[in-house]
Amino acid sequence: MKILAAVDRSGISPSVVALTTKIAGGVGAQVLLLHIAPREADVFGRQVKRKVITDPVPEELQDRRDMLDQHAQTLAESHIQCDTLLIRGDPGPTLLREAERWGADLIIMGSHGRGAIYRKLMGSVSEAVIRDRRFPVLVLPASEDQSQ
Repeated sequence: MKILAAVDRSGISPSVVALTTKIAGGVGAQVLLLHIAPREADVFGRQVKRKVITDPVPEELQDRRDMLDQHAQTLAESHIQCDTLLIRGDPGPTLLREAERWGADLIIMGSHGRGAIYRKLMGSVSEAVIRDRRFPVLVLPASEDQSQ
């Protein structure tokens, strides 16, 4: 089994990693920890191609790389095979493309618990992933203290 766990810099990510650890440990799954950084314009003000961030990591993305490495260490301590991917892109479509590219059997992600007005104006990554219907998705709802 292959589990893609999407993490960000919010308070819900440790819960996503904890749930991923329980599920992956129980079924012997491989895990891909994915973090999607903001897009970087290249042609005509749009990001045209896939931009995986590798070493050397740009200074403005180092905190994101460190966060991924800390979460990967948590999984490794539980003897779970884990790879990480730091990539730039639009969160919903990029998450779905990477899940398909990697052959994920399950996506685990958090929801920030934002209100209806925010979702109407900005959209919701978790809603976009669920609507796609290509993958089973576990979405952890954020509590009040995690949504910041």
